[in-house]
Formats: sequence, structure tokens, C-alpha cells
Amino acid sequence: MSKKTEKISQIIMVSIFIIFIMGFCVWTFFTKDRQFSEMENRNLAQFPEFSWKQLKDGKFTQELESYMSDQLPFKDSLVTLKTDTDRLLMHNLQNGVYFGSDGYYLQNYKEFPVQVNKNIGYVNELAGLCKGTEVDFMLVPNSISVMSDKLPSVNNTEDQQKTIDKIKSGLDKSIKFYCPMDELKKAVADGTQTYYKTDHHWTSDGARVAFDGFMKFLGEDELKAEYDVKELKDFMGTLYSKAPSAFSSKDTMKLYTDKNNKLTVKYVDQNKTTDTLFDSSFEDKKDKYSTFLGGNFPVVEIKADNAQQDKKVLILKDSYANCAMPYFTSMYSDVTMMDMRYYHMQKLTVAEYVKQNNIDKVILLYNVDFFNTDTNFVEMTF
Repeated sequence: MSKKTEKISQIIMVSIFIIFIMGFCVWTFFTKDRQFSEMENRNLAQFPEFSWKQLKDGKFTQELESYMSDQLPFKDSLVTLKTDTDRLLMHNLQNGVYFGSDGYYLQNYKEFPVQVNKNIGYVNELAGLCKGTEVDFMLVPNSISVMSDKLPSVNNTEDQQKTIDKIKSGLDKSIKFYCPMDELKKAVADGTQTYYKTDHHWTSDGARVAFDGFMKFLGEDELKAEYDVKELKDFMGTLYSKAPSAFSSKDTMKLYTDKNNKLTVKYVDQNKTTDTLFDSSFEDKKDKYSTFLGGNFPVVEIKADNAQQDKKVLILKDSYANCAMPYFTSMYSDVTMMDMRYYHMQKLTVAEYVKQNNIDKVILLYNVDFFNTDTNFVEMTF
């Protein structure tokens, strides 16, 4: 390339950049900045406050860059266009998500052995601190493991079964460990949708399959409750947000309500009490999964007036547990949900909570990917 041609090329690039900046300025002048992105389920950056100090240390330009990225005109449409272009070019992995067969998005899995070993140690330490109280553990495989046959033929995901086996062998023998891999695979083969197509969570039907298997494993009675079912249409989940596509399938979410069970649901830190496991304010939003209990909270205490067993159960959990609560509250009269991401030993340690509240059983309910990456298990042992 001659120097003249190179100079012309640089002038064109600079001109395009200037036009883009001017266009962005005009756009933002005539339109109101978005506060929240339904697609990304997060608050968006706002125009930063200017000061010479922030300009000098680079904070202002950094925040301005975030602002321009978040407020980019037609950002969601542009991201969708990029995804569909990549799919046409047969790029089957985008932003950590594989485009699988039958419309399934499958989140890539890579084991982090250091964190897994740490979390095994924290769970064992918790069992020691709760000596005298039964500690059970249900570890849920993710869709990429249960439905690995839907993965593209060329993929680089790791085998979750190896992680599951490592966790099982590393746990203290006093902990009753259960993984519903076989039950979930059988349910899929029988035509049950156990995972959402565009979300990383399992479905309410998948949770029921695992719950029934868990109760059988523990030697508990079969659940006899009858449920009313409400359906929420057009659910597009977290994996869709990572790789939005015009060709993505929409899911139907099912909400199960025990016909004969009266609940008192207390959100301890929020000083809020309801009579339902569902928050209807999320039904018409993109984040429909938060309809289950309104999302995740430090401590939620649930009393069930017509449960099958008069037992106090503490469930240490991630968000997979939320859609399984209709079944647990039909089985047990007192269920406390505790999420270590938000609890942080606010009043009592977990062991102190167990002792002070006369807990009969501690249940850990986590999905494999969460156990593999989360750094908050240490909070269990303080």
C-alpha cells in the first residue's frame, strides 16, 4: 500500500469515528438515557460526573467509555445481528454459550479444581460444626451434562461427571450425597423438558424429577400433594442474553401451587411477609425466573400449615432451589432458605442458626457450575 493510499485510509477511518461520535451525541441529546437493560438484567452506566482530577487519573474517560457502550443506540439489535451473523458462519460458541440442537443453548463448562476442593472442604467443615444434625447434599448437573447429545460435534467443554465424582469422593461420609443425573437423563428420554432452552436453570418439571429421586434416596415418603399450574409464556433466559438471536426458541415457565397448603413466607432482612412463593411483578418482565420468590435473598423462612412432615429444614442454596420450593414446602412444615452470597454471617453463623432454631435437617442444594465457581462457601464455616 502506498503512503498516499494509507493516508486516505486513515482519513476515512478518522472521519467514520468522528461521524460516529457526533451521531452518538445527537442521539443522546434527543433521547433519554436508559436506566436498566431488560436484556442484560442490570443497571446501565449513566453519564459520568466531570472533574479535572477524574480526567487526569483516567477515571472519567473509563466511565465515559462504559456509558457510551451501555447507551449505544440499538445496542440490543446490533448484538442480535452479530450473533446471527456468527451462526450463519457456523460459529457454534459465543460468549461461553454453545448453540445446540433443538433450539437449546448450552453453557460451556470448565472445571476449576482449586475452587472445587476449597468448597468441598467448607462443606465438610460445616458438617462438623453441625454435628448431631443430618446434613444432606443434592448436587444438580447442568443441561450441558444431562443433554450432552445436543452439543455441536465440535466442542471443548469438560465432563461434569468428573467434577461430580470428585465432590462425592471428597465429602465426609456423614453427608448423604445425591446427584440426579440418571433420573434427569431418563426424564429427557421420556419427553420431559427438564431444562429451559435459553436459560441456565432447570425447569419446575426438572426440579420435581430430582426432588422425587432425592426423597426416595433419603428414604422419605412419596410426595402426595396436588398442584394448580400457572403457565408463563415467552420466557427468554440468561443464556439468550449472552447470545441473543432472532432464531431462538421461547420457553413456557410453569408455576406450581399446592392446592391444600397454606404458606407464610417471611423475607427476614426485608421485613416482608407474603402467602405465596411467587412474585407476580416479574411475570411480564424478561427476568421471569425471578417470579420464583422474587429472586435471591439472604434468609427466607417459610411455614407450611399442611405439609406431610413436621420437620424444620435449612436449605443452603443457589437459584436452582427457588423453583423446587413448592415441593419442599409440601413435604416439610418449616423450611428456611439461606443464600451464602448474601447472608455473610449477619447475625448468627450457620451452625448457630441450626442450633438456635432446632433444625432437624440441613440440605445443600447447588448446581455443579455454581459449586465449581462460587467463592462464598467459606461463609458457611464462620
